[in-house]
Amino acid sequence: MKIVRSILSWIAPFAILAAAAGVFVSMGRQPPPTRSDAEGDAALPVRTAVVTEASGQIELDLDGVVVPLKEVSLAAEVSGRVRLKTDACESGSFVTKDTLLLEIDPRDYELEVERLQREVAQAGIYIEEVEEELLQNDESIGLSQRQVEISQREVRRLEGLKANRVVTESEHDRALRDELTAINTLTQLKGQQRVLEKRKNRLAEGQLLAETQLERVRIDLSRTRITAPFDGVIVSDPVEQDSYVSKGTPLVTIEDTSAAEIRTSLRMDEVARVWGSGSSMATGQRQPARGGGAYDLPDMPATVVFELGDRKYQWQGTLSRQEGGGLDTRTRTLPCRVLVPDPAGVTALDRYGEPLAQLPPGSPTSLMRGMFVQVEVLVEAARTLVAVPVDAVRPSGDIWLMRNEELVILRPTRVHANDQVVLYAAEDSGILPGDKVVVSQLANPYDGMAIREQPLPGADRPAATPDSPRLAREEN
Repeated sequence: MKIVRSILSWIAPFAILAAAAGVFVSMGRQPPPTRSDAEGDAALPVRTAVVTEASGQIELDLDGVVVPLKEVSLAAEVSGRVRLKTDACESGSFVTKDTLLLEIDPRDYELEVERLQREVAQAGIYIEEVEEELLQNDESIGLSQRQVEISQREVRRLEGLKANRVVTESEHDRALRDELTAINTLTQLKGQQRVLEKRKNRLAEGQLLAETQLERVRIDLSRTRITAPFDGVIVSDPVEQDSYVSKGTPLVTIEDTSAAEIRTSLRMDEVARVWGSGSSMATGQRQPARGGGAYDLPDMPATVVFELGDRKYQWQGTLSRQEGGGLDTRTRTLPCRVLVPDPAGVTALDRYGEPLAQLPPGSPTSLMRGMFVQVEVLVEAARTLVAVPVDAVRPSGDIWLMRNEELVILRPTRVHANDQVVLYAAEDSGILPGDKVVVSQLANPYDGMAIREQPLPGADRPAATPDSPRLAREEN
């Protein structure tokens, strides 16, 4: 039995392998697949868009923040107790020009005005008295002159009689004394006249000084009423009624709302386009800027856009001036200001960017300090430009063109870009109006690759330009 088991242990594995081989052979084998000859390279289908010539304007897209045109802090010009603070003098209130805000107790200044008025009147009375004395002095001088003339004639007459020994020496001397007395009296009267004239001048100067003080006190009296210097919004009102304020104490801060400004910045390439747009294309000379200085920017039209939810609102303004003396050393940009002359002139836009006839509920009624906005500045292009859709620009900057059913790869230098199109100079980029750019993706593209156009709904359409409606509107 042991021998039989040993023989079976050796035979059994070989028997199993033989059975498996028999089953595999009984299954047979399948014929090889039919091989087909490889076809030639086929043209790949692509989607295209047509390159168009851009308009003569470039839209600079800037970010900015709304700042007030001017902000004035009104301080107390006289000291005293705040007798009245009106309801209009509250932070956030809108006030019109000459609206009464605060009143400082004016009684001390009213009394001072009355005192100086009486002082001026008193000085006038003193002057009248001196004038009366001058009149009397003039009459006395006239009489004294006659007395001198009589005395002089008497002396001459007595001198002749003295020569003929008709009168004595003592009578002639008495006549001389009378003459001297008359001359002395005339001299005193003339001296008194000069003194009276000087006194009159001194009183007149005193009257002018009193009138000047009176005018100053009247000005101080008018300064007890603090009014709004222009239409605006109250920013702060730190003083309360019945508070005592001294000269120079801040009372109220008001922000001018007649116009608004947007603080923004321009890169140097954008500044160059603004300079170029302000130059005359015919003569090549710079047009004079608003201020006529070398540091002034030419006035350029600008559109201010504010987004609130899914709706946009816009205002019309002007790129008016640069802020400061030059470039910001941190950002290497030029700070500028955009002037919006009518902050309340808001226009609501629909989803296609078209203006609505009226403002919908919940719309902003004016520009407000601190709003973050987009600024679109239109500048003139110095060269002929072509517009290529953003979808056609590859991450590397390449542009794929379809010419004669072949792929042409270009890498031009862009002039400007926005969220719709990228602009290139026609004479430098090699892209011409009417060229077809590939907007679909290709694997392993190369110059001369065979491609064919595969039109899709809305695919073969003119590229959007900076002043045309968005592509989304055309698709809708």
